[in-house]
Amino acid sequence: MCDCTCSSNSDSKGRECPVCHTPGQSVPLETVKSLVKSPTSPNMKNTEFFICLAPDCEVVYFGHDAIFLQKEVTLHVSFKTGTTPKFVCYCNQVTEEGIIRAVIDGGAKTISDIAHLTGAMKNGRCLTTNPKGVCCHKDIETVIQRTINKG
Repeated sequence: MCDCTCSSNSDSKGRECPVCHTPGQSVPLETVKSLVKSPTSPNMKNTEFFICLAPDCEVVYFGHDAIFLQKEVTLHVSFKTGTTPKFVCYCNQVTEEGIIRAVIDGGAKTISDIAHLTGAMKNGRCLTTNPKGVCCHKDIETVIQRTINKG
């Protein structure tokens, strides 16, 4: 089902965002380098980066001596306020709305159903396309459950 080769551990908490003080989630350096507009920036000397998960904070990535804002990243981070489209699977550009439609109109109840109906999780480039640097399956499960519970 999931063709990704990245780590699925999205629960590792790290340092706090220096702007909003929300606990950050550890992100592989390869992810940051692939998604910031200036991957050769002197700030890339850091070996440890975190993503700020706060929707209203402009910070996407931060490290010991570096901060990268939404405008310095090559894509719109879907969980940040005001961004559209709201991708859940970045590898295949499957949106939250697409997953909701698959649940409501297509009867999807599982990750396998979503993968079949939407094409999510087919390319396995999570490390370099998902801003979190991990597989999207947990985020897809969250959307499925939230949609089913609403219904």
